[in-house]
Amino acid sequence: MSRPFKRKKGAVVAKLDGNERRVLLHLCDEIEELLSDDSTSEAPQWARDLGLAGVGEQRETPTDPVVARLLPDAYEDAEQAGEFRRLTEAGLRAKKLAHVEVVRRDLEQDPPVVITDGVQQWLAFLADCRLVLGTRLGVTEDDLMWPGLNPQKNLYLYLAFLQQSLVDVLMGE
Repeated sequence: MSRPFKRKKGAVVAKLDGNERRVLLHLCDEIEELLSDDSTSEAPQWARDLGLAGVGEQRETPTDPVVARLLPDAYEDAEQAGEFRRLTEAGLRAKKLAHVEVVRRDLEQDPPVVITDGVQQWLAFLADCRLVLGTRLGVTEDDLMWPGLNPQKNLYLYLAFLQQSLVDVLMGE
């Protein structure tokens, strides 16, 4: 299987077919939905854009295990975790959503996908997608190979392949 990412003239080019692009765009939608925060919808647009909407509001650990994995507690102590979350969660959500927008913008261009300044955002997005799927699948460090066929497992492995391909390009391999 050829590598989907290659370096070309100072940019990274991704050779992704229509189905691959649709799957990645669907994952963009899914990450956006998971990270949407209704509690900040009343804030002015400029505050949401800067990741300042909701800063200072008391935050609990998300009950959805997938969202809790994307936005983990920084401390085991509930009070410390809550205080840290109060100060940082809105900004972390905004940063992850900004990554999604970069990936979406790149995927919506005419083929091939040319990534000029969003490589780090792509890496973060792919990592977040793998966190989502890995949490849903119950992936542990011991899970190297899975018996049987499962579309979500295959997608998880495909995302790992994309991520590794992009890392290899950045390392000059």
